[in-house]
Amino acid sequence: MNHYKPKIVLSRCLNIEPVRYNGGIVNDEFSKKLLDYVEYITVCPEVDIGMPVPRPFVLLYKKDNQIRMIEPNSMKDYTEEIINYSENFLKSVGEVDGFLLKAKSPSCGVKDAKLYQENLKGLINGKSSGLFAQKAMDHYFYLPVEDEGRLNDYWIRRDFLTKIFSYARLRYLKDNYKDINDLLKFHQEHKYLLMLYDPNALKKMGNMLANWKKYGLDEAMNQYVNLFYSSLSKRSNLNKHLNVIQHIYGHFSDKISQSEKNHLLRMIDKFTNNRLHLEGLLEYIKSFIYRFNDNYLKSQVYLNPFPEELM
Repeated sequence: MNHYKPKIVLSRCLNIEPVRYNGGIVNDEFSKKLLDYVEYITVCPEVDIGMPVPRPFVLLYKKDNQIRMIEPNSMKDYTEEIINYSENFLKSVGEVDGFLLKAKSPSCGVKDAKLYQENLKGLINGKSSGLFAQKAMDHYFYLPVEDEGRLNDYWIRRDFLTKIFSYARLRYLKDNYKDINDLLKFHQEHKYLLMLYDPNALKKMGNMLANWKKYGLDEAMNQYVNLFYSSLSKRSNLNKHLNVIQHIYGHFSDKISQSEKNHLLRMIDKFTNNRLHLEGLLEYIKSFIYRFNDNYLKSQVYLNPFPEELM
């Protein structure tokens, strides 16, 4: 299966340049490995607005229901500069497939930056996203915006990888489709992936494609792209994967022996109870797909949504 390179916005301090407030660089194994598989555009809002390296640390605090960024020693406020920079960057960066930002950063943290009280003497109960990260989530509400800390979670990391590589395939389709067959083939290959994220959107897509002549090819493509983004903007979870796996199982359940059925059902039960990784279960299911040479299932992106080396 072709895995086109996603375009992602990447915090510059993640294995790229020593631009942290203390002059350091973050050595993160996952984001380092990811660099070989993506095209990336780096960002460091503090440096890009002219702050030095190293520099005094800044923090977020809440004032009049607004989150602001301040350097507490000098009391210099950077809020407007960071917000203006963020808005200009996001308007000019073009089409991207996701964001991988620096955890806990007052500019780039995703839901994990410390938020101080207005008097700066104590933390508010709860955390915030950094000013740049929040603008990215607002501007690209359908894209995955994560930081390297959150990607330590298996399900968040798997979702992130699935989405950025799926969006890369979608971009390739948009730029290269020639007729309705290209769109129909793409849809067929992504059926179970779409079922995972949003079964209702999958039905809407099917109905729209069945009546594509009413819209014309280009408008059908536009509608499909919007539905695809909307679908994958949702989260997957164990139960959603279980639903897809049961649909896939139905394709070959009458072709395998009772002992094989029992073993597969035991594996599904282990997966349901968090005693078996999804990858282990899918590898076993693939063995039946190859055994029966099921070309329809072999084409399903759900079973290979991103390069396996990244998992």
